[in-house]
Amino acid sequence: MKMVFPILKNKYFISTLVVILYILILHETDIFSLQNKKTKVTELEQQIELKKQDIQELKIALNELEDPRSLEKYAREYHYFKKEDEDIFIFSFE
Repeated sequence: MKMVFPILKNKYFISTLVVILYILILHETDIFSLQNKKTKVTELEQQIELKKQDIQELKIALNELEDPRSLEKYAREYHYFKKEDEDIFIFSFE
């Protein structure tokens, strides 16, 4: 216990402690903001991977639409296009 008090009275120890506390807590790049930025980066990387998968699925769908039959099927199913002499009945099961 007698050893602790002289260390606490040392001006170099106190100034070092203050600087370390400032760097860890009060500075604009403190531990908390760095951790928040790191979690945000990982979330954004996950979003990038999801978008890449979506792009691949869209490319596959676009390649399928080059065939006139599949293009007609797509137009009928998703945009409710019809021929001149047809009637369309839409059933919703929601």
